[in-house]
Amino acid sequence: MRVALLTTTQHGHLNPYVPVVNALHAAGSEVALLLLSADGGALDEQRRQALGKAQVHGVGQVEMAPWSGDPARIGPMLRSSPVADQTAEAIRAAEPDFVLVDSLPVTASAMVGAHVSGVPYGMIWANLGGVCPAEHRRGRWPYDEQVGAYLTGHGVGWSTRTHSARSPILNLMPTIPALVGADAVTDDGVQLVGLPGAAGARGDEVAFAGLDRLDPERPVVYVSFGTIFYRRPDLLRTVILGAAATGAQVIAAVGDLAAELALPDDVLTAPYLPQREVLERADVFVTHGGYNSVAESVRAATPMLVIPLAVDQPIQAHFVGSAGFGTALQPADVTGQAVAAAVADLLDPARDYRARLRAAQPECGDSAARTAELVVGTVETLQRQGAR
Repeated sequence: MRVALLTTTQHGHLNPYVPVVNALHAAGSEVALLLLSADGGALDEQRRQALGKAQVHGVGQVEMAPWSGDPARIGPMLRSSPVADQTAEAIRAAEPDFVLVDSLPVTASAMVGAHVSGVPYGMIWANLGGVCPAEHRRGRWPYDEQVGAYLTGHGVGWSTRTHSARSPILNLMPTIPALVGADAVTDDGVQLVGLPGAAGARGDEVAFAGLDRLDPERPVVYVSFGTIFYRRPDLLRTVILGAAATGAQVIAAVGDLAAELALPDDVLTAPYLPQREVLERADVFVTHGGYNSVAESVRAATPMLVIPLAVDQPIQAHFVGSAGFGTALQPADVTGQAVAAAVADLLDPARDYRARLRAAQPECGDSAARTAELVVGTVETLQRQGAR
């Protein structure tokens, strides 16, 4: 059995899919990883080693900036993109029995390529957009309408209830009922498969000696806006100082902004941090709401202050708030005082944030292993049907 997995080079997409690749290998499949280079990104050697036996193929280029620009440009960009043809060609060359496509607007052309390749395909998500009711995507509607028209025009399924693509065969959402609740749209063929972020090498591991310097008498607040959206020095500094004003020990991932931020000496910073390890020590996580960060925080039972900055992050902020796993603060409302008040609320044991997160732990599971199980079962079913 041979499975192709198509995604982008972004950390937020490689992180959850490296374990999926390895789980498919463990289930007896050969795996081809088809990579779209996002903004010129490439696969580094550490990540390549974490992928084990997978064959890695570059497919084409996608750009992130247009998805925060003029929505009217999205349709023409998708229609003129070579990515659809490049994807179909790459899939046919890899000769898989099944393709699992990372479903997000930036991969829309690749979805068309998977559809026209003639190979059976399924969808998987690295955010909660695939189950989020459309009314919570109002800020993205102009983009969604362009994507929906483009996909349906090429025969790809489209859910108007969630403004997201659908496979006719398999749709996998790496999340749990405790996070998305009854508000989630799951009655149109989407299966929940558990949270990403389980233990295991992903190729992004780094050391951080600062963990040994933590004061056990002080609560710990971890601040990170991810690897793409962190470049907002004024906002990041306000958040860090607001969290520090509570008396908490602050650890922050700041990319290359450390000198520019000019933070107090007792704020521990690094360009990039071992997030899963830090979250195990943290009492509060201040995050931009990237889905991997949210999922890893749920796994660590760490309450969140979500400050959604772009794209799918307001969706995650909505679900975190409705689940009672944290609270949200809009970027325009961020002040040192507002951050300090939100962090103090999250640190208050009487507010039960951590208790709700701990109650969700039995649901977390291993989304990579469950994904591999469902993909293998789907391929076996298709093969049996084809043999009749």
